[in-house]
Amino acid sequence: MSELDLLNLARASSDSVSSEFGQIITITFAMVVGIFYFLNEAKIGLKILSYVVYSIGMFLYFGMMIGHSNSLLAVVTALSAIPEAKRSLPTVTLLAFRDNWITLVINILINAGFWVLWLSVGYLLFFWRKFDHMKAS
Repeated sequence: MSELDLLNLARASSDSVSSEFGQIITITFAMVVGIFYFLNEAKIGLKILSYVVYSIGMFLYFGMMIGHSNSLLAVVTALSAIPEAKRSLPTVTLLAFRDNWITLVINILINAGFWVLWLSVGYLLFFWRKFDHMKAS
């Protein structure tokens, strides 16, 4: 594979991770709206079914994110194997960014964001009460 092919694959993998995280946020907000308007008053069976279906979607996208992240790591490894004298400026820039602390923070935020969203929906679905919240305001 050429250096240009590897750079294009790195960009595509990063774009895919961003897109999949956007989908996770979208289905989470859809679930929050469903909880607020419908599921808060539902019986436990429907709540469990809803959470299982929601979890399947969440973990599907999370698995896809992990797959694209792993391919990005492979691309970065392949780009790192290119001798320094032959690396193009975009490759040097990508490798410098990947070695920066910002990349670590981004990875932590994406992982933590997934778990916060998933657990928050579980809390809202099984423990939060709409009527108690409405009385307090």
